Amino acid sequence: MLFSWQNGMQGLLNTTLFSNTPGGAVVAGRQATLTIDGQFYAPGGFTLAASQGGQVLRWEEPRNRYDQLFWQAEHFAWCIGQGVQDSPLRPLSRVLQNLQVMDEVRRQVGAVFNEER
Repeated sequence: MLFSWQNGMQGLLNTTLFSNTPGGAVVAGRQATLTIDGQFYAPGGFTLAASQGGQVLRWEEPRNRYDQLFWQAEHFAWCIGQGVQDSPLRPLSRVLQNLQVMDEVRRQVGAVFNEER
């Protein structure tokens, strides 16, 4: 699917049920490119490279398919300890916005969960 925005930016998404794809992600802009290793939705390494041969930064992190649940729980515990009702890093409104985007993608490709039938 090709997404286009009024400011000229574009996004490309592909998915399949017939193959095990790498699951990485690339976000490319005028000044830099961010490349996320492996499954983009799980912990792991990434590279941030400045455009036109500039500086390259690399972040290494152990991979574990479900570690993101641990980090989310740890951050939520921190928020509670600070008396904060919403994450300053990833507010609930952003989480809900992401879920709405994923639901729209599912709608466009015709994916329906059994619970929705």
